[in-house]
Amino acid sequence: MKRIIALVLALLLAFSLVSCGKSGNNAEISGTKTQTQTKGNEPDSSEKAQSADTSGKKILTVYFSSANTADVDAVSSATPSFNGMGSTEYLAVYINGKVGGDIAKITPVKDYPTSYNGTLDAAKDERDKDKRPEFKSLDVNPEDYDIIFVGYPMWWYTLPMIMYTFFDTYDFSGKTIIPFNTHAGSGDGGTYSEIKEFEPGATVPDGLAVSGSGADKAGGDIDSWLSGLGF
Repeated sequence: MKRIIALVLALLLAFSLVSCGKSGNNAEISGTKTQTQTKGNEPDSSEKAQSADTSGKKILTVYFSSANTADVDAVSSATPSFNGMGSTEYLAVYINGKVGGDIAKITPVKDYPTSYNGTLDAAKDERDKDKRPEFKSLDVNPEDYDIIFVGYPMWWYTLPMIMYTFFDTYDFSGKTIIPFNTHAGSGDGGTYSEIKEFEPGATVPDGLAVSGSGADKAGGDIDSWLSGLGF
């Protein structure tokens, strides 16, 4: 009888240990799943930093687009005409239609050559000599706005020098600058980081680089980008 009782007690103890072990494993797996779901549903800090507070903000879309060239924007940015507009202007008008606010074009005081090669050479000369080409007075003062979308083509793998003039002219401290650009394979070319250096007092979330030749097909990408920014 003692042996039978001892055997029963041993079996009960073994069953208890197995049950506890299973319970512990389930708790650990459940905890891991919960953490994963929470992390997936909540944006990380970098995503939060990229979202713009758009409520009650004054919004401006300002852009430079060399639409006076024969075929494409100089060097990269491939700008065939879409509805009579160069690719950068096309994007600017599309963005403005989505976010509202005002829109302004950066127009050089001195026209660029009408030929592709002429504009190519002029852009290279400006870059090599670190020139600051003048632009005509805008109809608005960009400093009066809270959120400024800034668009440009890529020229010689960087910002057109007239954009350097633009950032030299205005102080965007406390503002949000949202860049976008057209290109022919160079992406943003590091220009978003340059803009952050130009305007250290401004918030500069991730911009959008669009192939110039595909600007008319970029609506979905633009919409997703704007949605991620809170528009």
